[in-house]
Amino acid sequence: MDTQTTLYFIRHGQTQSNIKHIRQGVQIDDYLDTQGIMQIETITPIIEALNLDVLYTSYLHRAEESAAIINGNLKKPIPIFHDFRLRERDFGSLTGHEQAYWDEQLPNNRELEEMQTYDYRPFGGESVDQVRQRGFTAIIDIATNHENQNVGIITHNGIIRLLLFHFPEMPRIYRGIETKKDIANTDIYEFVVSASKLQNLRSLLK
Repeated sequence: MDTQTTLYFIRHGQTQSNIKHIRQGVQIDDYLDTQGIMQIETITPIIEALNLDVLYTSYLHRAEESAAIINGNLKKPIPIFHDFRLRERDFGSLTGHEQAYWDEQLPNNRELEEMQTYDYRPFGGESVDQVRQRGFTAIIDIATNHENQNVGIITHNGIIRLLLFHFPEMPRIYRGIETKKDIANTDIYEFVVSASKLQNLRSLLK
């Protein structure tokens, strides 16, 4: 890669499960609630200013709907591509439960999340290694297929959190409305991908 690609990671708008502090993962496929739609409409002028060439989204409704609203409000719509690898994590049987249940079933879940060493396979879900493998291969493919372009990626907490863990210098260029969350709905993070960044991403897959 002689040039560089700029990726803008955008967390989807709010859902009812977000309001209830329920972990959705891939098994709860909510659409946006009214507030979530308004959040996405609010960031459209910011997205317009980023001069995106394409949008990527997962297949989950909350991400798809966010991408569709953004694209529908742009002065000039851009191509939208779907990539299943950008989906949220699978929490297995922990899906649909609030934090108290998580603390009961997996007492150290907060520490595992913070250190990105979680493994939900005993509950029928995914491990962090599985999420890293699919998430980072998607990012590598997107970056190499869109050299010298600006790419918007509508994705989920788990993918963004993993990226921030490995690349903490990524700037948050827009802060979502819910300031109590470390990664809020409609947060936007900028990731400039150069040859060295691609090499780092690949090394994390070994």
